[in-house]
Amino acid sequence: MLRIYDLKNQQMLTKPDFWKLTEGFVSFRGVSFVGSFKVIEKELLPRFQQVKLILGMEDRQTGQKMEQIFNVPRRVEELVNASDTFLQRIEAGSLQLKFTKQALFHSKYFLLENETQFIIFNGSMNLTKQAMTQNHELVWCYRGEKAVPQDQAIYQAHLALFKQNFEVDSTDYVNRKLIQQIKGKSRQEITAILTDHVAQETTTAITLQKEEITAITDQQQREKVVAPQWVKAVQAVYTAKGNKKRDQAAAQANAKVLYYQAFAQDEHRVIPENELYPVPMWTYDETEGQVLVQNPVTDRYEPLQTSPLSRADLENFVNIIESFRTNKVRDESLQALSAFLYLMTAPLIWKIRQIYRESNFSRSADQVPLSMVLIGRGTTGKTLLVHDYFKPFTGDTSASVQYSEINNSTSARSDRAVAFLDHYLKSQRFISPMVIDELYENFLHSKVATNAIKQWSNTLEDIHNVNIFAMNHNASNKGINNLEEITKRVYYLSFESGWLPEDEQTIDYRILVNNVNDHLYKTVIYRLNQRLNHLSGEDESKLIKDYLSLTKEILSDLLAQYGLNHRLAPLLAKRYDYKQDQNKTIWRMLLAENNFKNVYFTAGDDQHFTVSKAIFNDLKSNLYQNNNETLDNYFNMLPREMGIGIVQNDIGMILDIDKFDQFIGEPLVRNYYQQAHKAEHQQDAVTRLIALQEAEAARRATEEAKRQEKYDQILAELAHHQTKKTGLFGRFFKRN
Repeated sequence: MLRIYDLKNQQMLTKPDFWKLTEGFVSFRGVSFVGSFKVIEKELLPRFQQVKLILGMEDRQTGQKMEQIFNVPRRVEELVNASDTFLQRIEAGSLQLKFTKQALFHSKYFLLENETQFIIFNGSMNLTKQAMTQNHELVWCYRGEKAVPQDQAIYQAHLALFKQNFEVDSTDYVNRKLIQQIKGKSRQEITAILTDHVAQETTTAITLQKEEITAITDQQQREKVVAPQWVKAVQAVYTAKGNKKRDQAAAQANAKVLYYQAFAQDEHRVIPENELYPVPMWTYDETEGQVLVQNPVTDRYEPLQTSPLSRADLENFVNIIESFRTNKVRDESLQALSAFLYLMTAPLIWKIRQIYRESNFSRSADQVPLSMVLIGRGTTGKTLLVHDYFKPFTGDTSASVQYSEINNSTSARSDRAVAFLDHYLKSQRFISPMVIDELYENFLHSKVATNAIKQWSNTLEDIHNVNIFAMNHNASNKGINNLEEITKRVYYLSFESGWLPEDEQTIDYRILVNNVNDHLYKTVIYRLNQRLNHLSGEDESKLIKDYLSLTKEILSDLLAQYGLNHRLAPLLAKRYDYKQDQNKTIWRMLLAENNFKNVYFTAGDDQHFTVSKAIFNDLKSNLYQNNNETLDNYFNMLPREMGIGIVQNDIGMILDIDKFDQFIGEPLVRNYYQQAHKAEHQQDAVTRLIALQEAEAARRATEEAKRQEKYDQILAELAHHQTKKTGLFGRFFKRN
């Protein structure tokens, strides 16, 4: 767990968000181990205008300086997979990466600044996800003002240190001049270019001690100096006594051949598929209609039985779902529940597809997705789901599988990954879902992958499993493949919202992770299989409308047994729709970027608003050919069944205020309407107040008149009565 001590304020920040502390700074200098260029690309480049980074080493690699120098294929692989933005930043000089010339960099310190302020971090933390979220790390920080004399000493000392490290003690890991040379080149050509660069660096800049070079002749010492695959590359350049070979041109040529061979071996390296399969395996006995689970001790397949499900199991599950609401900046509990519902249906997806094919309701089996993709942006929960929750929830004891493992590389080509998935899907035996983390971000755009997805969905009729992927997707990446031919076959779930600071989270996710087991998973699948084996007409109708409907009912019944149903009932009544979720975001951004400049209201109408077509003139990146096409697409994003759209014409569209806000999920337009009519509302309020006052005055005047009239009437009656008692006879005998 990361701890940061604020040196200036002398206090320990026990649950700090490192990236939140870096907000407001434009320059990033530092020394750190970085696992891959992806960390730099996803975390540093979007945040900082200038990045200067010296690539240090991990603790377990402190003796491997030659590994860092001679592992050219790693640098080639990183450059091949780097984004255009990454390469452009290197070429422009706003991203500079260096590494050791002589002594290894094992220090970790960072100096961030803007025009007037700076912050320094110094401690054990590297720029890796594991360091920031899992390891016990201690870092101190000092935030200061450049204009304050007492802050200058620490600032200038670290600035001078970095200048020495960056300009004197290190050399280019990737030289900006190489970018133009490698653009559009093959892996082999890039290897040749970098090999020449390394040879030049070892001649002019990098210093290697003779004992470091001669150590590779000792079999026991060799692995401490350089990985086995690069030993021959070093031997091609240096003699056994540590001197450079006289014919350096020939030495470099030999080194290049060795690197090519290393790549060739990697290209054809095949991981045994069964090493990546889930453990234990699940299969199905169609004759008996039973789910079978492999016994890890005997390796025999035994019928699935209901597990000893407890209230604690269900409460932990409910807390997991609710943590995606209470622990996040924005509620994503519906996505989390939807992901688990698909997971709890996954082993029997093949059976539901079979029911679709045989049903009289005329629904195609390709309406049931064969894959689920959890789409995240950084640390938003998708890897937490697949790694920390899904694995123990399904009882899978195997290691997490990365996309690079099934593809045998991180390259854009997806042939091997598709072949691996195809082989497992078509086993006609296994029903355990295949869970893959870190899916290549453009996998669903590749023709190989999309063709395979369509082919699987259209042709698979026997027993098969499903694929569950977790994928990072940033705004700068290629858009998610939202074509109907893919979205009906792939269930997208988006996790974009960040987590609240730990001290603001109401549910401790570590407790949730520790308490996850497979009791609920096994119970739901056992009951679902029973329902599917004895399917009623009513259940079939429900299933055709929503392939997750029976899973929802079973879960709801289990929750109700322990009085927990009310906590998830509102979510179980909904259905997550990725397209609709993204359309909400798109509409919200449209109005926010336009600042309501092209939103109008009609006098006297507080129920509708008009969106002018001119709003699309301000779109910074128009994906459509013209504004009419844009207008059509935005209007079609609004669900028709909600009755949001009233009219669409050549000048814009008229929408219902409250129904639109219901779609967005917040009173966005209603708040703007009230703000825009604030003065009018105030005047109306004053007018209403005056009218009320006048009405009250009139009422009181009326009542006063009535009282006076009644009083006068009483007096008149009294006078009349008195006159009657004192007539002529009375007055004659009247006494004084």
